Amino acid sequence: MDTIGKLNAAIYRCMQGIINFKLRDIPIGSGQHDFFYVISKSEGLTQKELGQHLYVGKSTTTKAVQNLILNGYIRKEKDEKDKRCDRLYLTEEGKRILPRIHATFSEAVELTTKNLSPQETELALDLLKRILQNVSYEKIKLSAESNENM
Repeated sequence: MDTIGKLNAAIYRCMQGIINFKLRDIPIGSGQHDFFYVISKSEGLTQKELGQHLYVGKSTTTKAVQNLILNGYIRKEKDEKDKRCDRLYLTEEGKRILPRIHATFSEAVELTTKNLSPQETELALDLLKRILQNVSYEKIKLSAESNENM
């Protein structure tokens, strides 16, 4: 039986497989392309903002950022107003691979809507946003409950 969770997980795995294959010669780990892409679209954001944008935890974000720094694709700079805060930027090497990453993500997005009308695409986006809102709210609630019990 198909469920939203099962289909969502399958779509995610397929998309990651396609992206990984198309970018196989760029040494960025699976799933870390998403982090690179978001940083490239919003240079200067913090790790916290990056994690919130991707709905992932602090440790996952930290590992991805460390890997991207280690591979020479991004760098951290101290925020001028708040020295406790680091901002993320692409390096020259990151800028060099940027067109490939953006082209691959654009192809992936086009693939997801290939046989959908503009109205169907809009409806799908609306439904997925609502589903994300539901599960995100529950995740926040559970996290708050967990912190209260510590």
